[in-house]
Amino acid sequence: MFRRILVPTDGSERALKAARVAADMAAISGAEVILLTAVTVPQSLVMVAGIGQDLVEEYIEKVGSDALVTAEEVFREAGVGVEAKVVVGAASEVIVEQARLLGVDLVVMGKRGLGELHGILVGSVSDRVAHRLPVPLLLVP
Repeated sequence: MFRRILVPTDGSERALKAARVAADMAAISGAEVILLTAVTVPQSLVMVAGIGQDLVEEYIEKVGSDALVTAEEVFREAGVGVEAKVVVGAASEVIVEQARLLGVDLVVMGKRGLGELHGILVGSVSDRVAHRLPVPLLLVP
């Protein structure tokens, strides 16, 4: 059975469906759950003259917490404790890197998230993760 489950979320409805599946699995198995969101900082924000590091960090915190808050509620309702992480970077790279660093043995994520149109054009995050992930991946449609 799985001991540590990583649940990436972007706040989309499909990500919440994946969180519900992971919460059910964790409630049954007693697995530890790590909820993860990746935040990409827009170049336009970084390049604006006079933008301080504080504003960039505030942006990261706001975007990250917005994506996590609803998913955290899913786990609370299921009676499952969850550790939440916000990491800066491209979603597929962050997910694969964190899966390795955190020693998870399963990743549960939605098949498509907020970047659905972009995913259709250049490939979805879940497709990129599936090809590089060293542990099992459960994709929730």
